[in-house]
Amino acid sequence: MRIPMPLARWMAARYRKRGKAERSLAWYAAIGENRMTPAQRLEYAELLHELGRPERALRALDGLELPDAYARRALIHHDAGREREAIDDLSEAIRLAPASGYYRYSRAVSLSGIGRFEEAIADMKEAIARSADGQRVSAQYELGCIFLRADRYEEAAETLGLAAASPDYALPLYRFRHAQALEGAGSDAEALEAIRLAAAAQSRLRQTRDQGETFIRERTGYSETAVRTLMAIIDSECGFRLKEAQLLEKAGRREEALEAIESGLLDYPDEEDLLLRSGALNRELGRLEASADVLETVRSRNPDRLAAYMELGATYRKMERWPEAIEALREAIGRFPNQTVARFWLVDVFRDAGMAAEAKAASKELTEIEPDDPLNWKQKAELAIDAGRFDEADAAYSAALSLEDSAEYYLRRSYSRFMAERYEDALLDLNQALERDESLRGESKTAYAMAELYAGMGNRELAEEEYGRAIRLEPDNAHLYERRAQCRFDGGRLDEALEDCRAGLALDSANVRLIWLSSFIHWSRGDAEEALSGALDYVRLMPEDEQGHYNLALIYSRMGLQDDAIRSLGRALELSPFEPRLYLERASIYYHHLFDRTRAAEDLAHWLLYTGTERPEDDRLGRLAELEGFDDEMRERAKEKFLGGFGLSRYLS
Repeated sequence: MRIPMPLARWMAARYRKRGKAERSLAWYAAIGENRMTPAQRLEYAELLHELGRPERALRALDGLELPDAYARRALIHHDAGREREAIDDLSEAIRLAPASGYYRYSRAVSLSGIGRFEEAIADMKEAIARSADGQRVSAQYELGCIFLRADRYEEAAETLGLAAASPDYALPLYRFRHAQALEGAGSDAEALEAIRLAAAAQSRLRQTRDQGETFIRERTGYSETAVRTLMAIIDSECGFRLKEAQLLEKAGRREEALEAIESGLLDYPDEEDLLLRSGALNRELGRLEASADVLETVRSRNPDRLAAYMELGATYRKMERWPEAIEALREAIGRFPNQTVARFWLVDVFRDAGMAAEAKAASKELTEIEPDDPLNWKQKAELAIDAGRFDEADAAYSAALSLEDSAEYYLRRSYSRFMAERYEDALLDLNQALERDESLRGESKTAYAMAELYAGMGNRELAEEEYGRAIRLEPDNAHLYERRAQCRFDGGRLDEALEDCRAGLALDSANVRLIWLSSFIHWSRGDAEEALSGALDYVRLMPEDEQGHYNLALIYSRMGLQDDAIRSLGRALELSPFEPRLYLERASIYYHHLFDRTRAAEDLAHWLLYTGTERPEDDRLGRLAELEGFDDEMRERAKEKFLGGFGLSRYLS
């Protein structure tokens, strides 16, 4: 028996009203498309679309010359990513109903989707002018989003601010977008205020029975599908807590950023993005065990999440737990063999761990896998510099420069060439860097590098000029004074060198290089008291440096304080018992000043034992015979002691 038309229509409408789309669709099918009114065909097409049957919906709309039919067709095209077809259909809808704001609203959204922002803005402004109340606020929100996509942040902030301020129709999502616009406009403080309001309001909605679905529907009048879309956007932003944390971090408020993440985890306890950020923030706050724990949780829950391995590797690296850091990154590489960033980090971890051979091998493999990334060659070059292999560093930076014409790479290659004493080539590279980045001319490090190169080339005049420029650019850097002092000292300008030492020590009284140089300058000028004062300061700061004790002994000896000189040499020998010059200096003091020939002979024998150990014994005895400052009898006694008790057999045993 054929179902009566009135009953079928009534049942279809009834189930549609109750939200039972499948049952409603069945009753519409019972009517038959050829017996449906235009309005029923439109409702039937809407049901088909909502139930995921867009092509059948389009067929149902064929031939319907209604504005809403064109709007539905446009919505189907929009959902399928066919924006141009959607725009054409909406243009027809506007032609049929030019007074409607809704069709212009929809066309603006599609125009924005394909980057036609000016047309989209014009349409949305027309939609606002033709709308009232909630629809007007919704259109303001969408206009603000178009401005955002067009990077017109000031206009976006103004428009979204209006939408977010509506007491009756605004959503927390509107404040979120307002915060994004404010951030883009450079108003970070206002952005943070907006996002905190948005996150707090959304968290309250999340606690309601339907997690805010009714609130959104009542305020917007959106369809069930549109409401679900908005809720999915909100969930993807973790209730706006990620953005809140990001802005707090940007403001340097990491503790509060972590609190925002923890608030987000109350609403989204299994959200990996929140857990990953928790791990990163705990690491940055120095809570390394907490960071490792949460990141291990993410890794165990989702072993295919690359970020978990990377963040975990970063945490273990900071903890200097090298095996765990290496294991995390190796596991990442095993699961994602084409992920070169993990390989890059692994090289850095090997380097930090002091595993130079492993770092070198991993870097070699990385440059073979990804030879077109200049950063890989830069990393390889830095490993070579660490090991003093400057020719390799030069070649690696040359490879990086063939891929990227970078001022930084010219600077670093200049350094590797400087270290290889290729001063002219290094100078040429430095000039190449300056040509590419004029701002380098205003940096003290550039002037310093230039000075070092001139000094290496033996041009003290130009070197001093560049050291002076570096000092003018960075007057609080004691090291620069030390280098210019050395340059002036090498040129025999002791007074000016001493002035630089004093200026540097005024900035850094514990600078041992300046203390050393100042003491040596006083020594060179014959000012033993000042030299002694500096030498004592140096030994106090560097008690394990045998050279300091040796210098102190020389000063004591010149001042006639031979017992003090012997004590200083004894301390130096405790630190370096195989250093021949220490024995020779002590032998000289015993012989010339203390007249202790026995101890002098013993020290000469030790000098003979440790000097030129790579030479045959006869050669060393020949050197003793040529040694000036000792009489023949003293040399003979030293020879007897050497052969009798300090000979090679004893040394080798």
